Amino acid sequence: MAWLSLVPSLALCAAILVIPGLLVTLAVRVRGFDALALSPAVSVAVIAVSAIVAPHLGLRWALWIPLLGALLLALVLGAVHLLLTRSGLADRPAPRPTDRSAETPASAAAGSCRPASRWFDREQGRYWVALVLAGGLMLRVLTNAVGSPQWFSQTFDNNFHLNAVRWIADTGDASSMTLTAMTSGDEAPAFYPAAWHDVVSLVFMTGGDTIPAATNAMILVVGALVWPLSVLFLLRSMRRFGLLAVLCSAPLLAGFSAFPLLLIFFGVLYPNVLGLALIPAGLGIVLELFRLGEARRLDTVQAVLLGLPSALGVALAHPNAVMSLLVMAVPILVLRALRQIRRAAAGTTRPLAALGQVLLIAGLLWFVWYLWGVVRPQESAAAWGPSTSDSQAFGEALLNAPLSLVWAQWTVSILAVLGVVAAFRARTNRWLPLTYGVLIYYYVAVRYLQWDQDRMWVTGVWYNDPYRLAALLPLAAIPLAVLGVQMIAEDLARWRPLQVLARRSPRAAGRVGFGLGAVSLILVTALTQFARPLTQMMDNSYWTYYPGPGAALVSADELDVLEAMDRWVPAEDVVVVNPFTGGALAYALADRRTTAEHTLYTPTPAERTIDESLSEAREDPAVCRAVEEADARWVLDFGDREVNNGDHSDRYRGLEGLEQAGVARTVYRAGDAKLLEITACR
Repeated sequence: MAWLSLVPSLALCAAILVIPGLLVTLAVRVRGFDALALSPAVSVAVIAVSAIVAPHLGLRWALWIPLLGALLLALVLGAVHLLLTRSGLADRPAPRPTDRSAETPASAAAGSCRPASRWFDREQGRYWVALVLAGGLMLRVLTNAVGSPQWFSQTFDNNFHLNAVRWIADTGDASSMTLTAMTSGDEAPAFYPAAWHDVVSLVFMTGGDTIPAATNAMILVVGALVWPLSVLFLLRSMRRFGLLAVLCSAPLLAGFSAFPLLLIFFGVLYPNVLGLALIPAGLGIVLELFRLGEARRLDTVQAVLLGLPSALGVALAHPNAVMSLLVMAVPILVLRALRQIRRAAAGTTRPLAALGQVLLIAGLLWFVWYLWGVVRPQESAAAWGPSTSDSQAFGEALLNAPLSLVWAQWTVSILAVLGVVAAFRARTNRWLPLTYGVLIYYYVAVRYLQWDQDRMWVTGVWYNDPYRLAALLPLAAIPLAVLGVQMIAEDLARWRPLQVLARRSPRAAGRVGFGLGAVSLILVTALTQFARPLTQMMDNSYWTYYPGPGAALVSADELDVLEAMDRWVPAEDVVVVNPFTGGALAYALADRRTTAEHTLYTPTPAERTIDESLSEAREDPAVCRAVEEADARWVLDFGDREVNNGDHSDRYRGLEGLEQAGVARTVYRAGDAKLLEITACR
């Protein structure tokens, strides 16, 4: 029942992630399920870009800014679409009549665009039902994984993620160009993708809940709304699936341990969670643009007008997410080029038109190659090395057992393999097995490839981090699994006893078909949602968020001290902390500035003096001058146990033995956690 307290924040977060983008999708005349499904990617772009622009206009970050940005973008893109539609250019190149005789029924269906003209029809209805089912299943998974609305991830990077929200609220600046000013000391800030923090800050500032609650609302909305919408749009772009396949997509997209669970357990990698959740929708737009799906949902101009902001949204969620999208799209580009060459040779496409498209695709592939060498972190931030054999890594990828943290997921893995068979047997969606193969290659590479084998070039885009690449595998495995379910359903429909029964008694055959479908849906749900691997990952995540006595970042006693700070520490004072022991979260949780907001930060000269020499304040006047310069009056002593079992005691040696040196006195204590007041520099 505790989760009911989060409903207002959940509703607000959902509105923030849907409404801006929905204004844009409606403006370009996308309707129905597709308009909603594409709205989060566009919303993220609008929010992140407006956050970058706002400081240059002298505006403090607030909810009305992205809403105004969305209205302006909707007006511009709507006008462009209207102009091109009236000019007859909305769906160019148009299919030629001669193409019809040369195409298969599936590809012929893909040649014309019949976007939904209303919000509900028979086909869309099954997707609305699947969305509700998927949302409910994902809510169950994520609430069990997080534990409580007020808990927060006890991991290394969460210092930054929670404090960044407080920083945005305090400064009114949510720009990706300046967010790292929080940790850069006297140095210039660097780019950091702030889309996640932009949205969470709006939920926090508008809704009035705590920062952990606003963050958990974002986790639930991304996992239970954005992610299902994204996957379902990709499925709609691939082909016209039957009812059983669409409904089974719900437990399948909620049944993988590698995403989104793995990334809220490890890291914690919130920006990657958002970026990867948007990738399937982006991939669906690529399919629409290059017409490799069996059922077209967007015309060419709609695909371009929505594809550009969607790609920008993925990039501003996290740059390696947009690189993942481009890598996954490469097979689509290659197969489209090969199709045009084949058509030109057969005389069904004008050679000049085919040449133009092939050259365009070649240019796009070159652009991907160029970005590959540019959009990557510094080598110092990508220090993950090889950790297993190639055969072990291949088995983990094929059986969806990321990093061997959980047991093999047999159900989804078998269905994904059947999906590969289905794609090649039906001669449609062949790009998907190729994309799956590409992702498996990169996962094996990041787990196995040595440094002298160009490891940095091959997997440096993902920080050489196997967790990030493991999380990508479900993005291809899920639609493959749905293809597998569709193939099974079609084969059952062609089963001779059922066909005989259908001729003799259509009503009885319908009841049998309904029963088989219901049993299949129940089986898929049971074998994914209650399988050991998923429950293992939920448990792993739960204990990462649990704020007990042995919590890795902030223990129960330390949380008690943070909650008491409001009674002792004036709002304008700064608190001296060792961020590796969790003290940095005093900023996010207690609303008090600290000398460090993250473990990875650049201290000012005054902060460095305090960290190294505060215990010498009675003997060295320079220390008190540094205390005065930093406005530091208090110290959090959370012991010497550090997150990730690190040891930075020498770097913070000046914070040890303060009471014995007569520099500070304890004003509040819970267990071994203490809040001290600096007395030597009064």
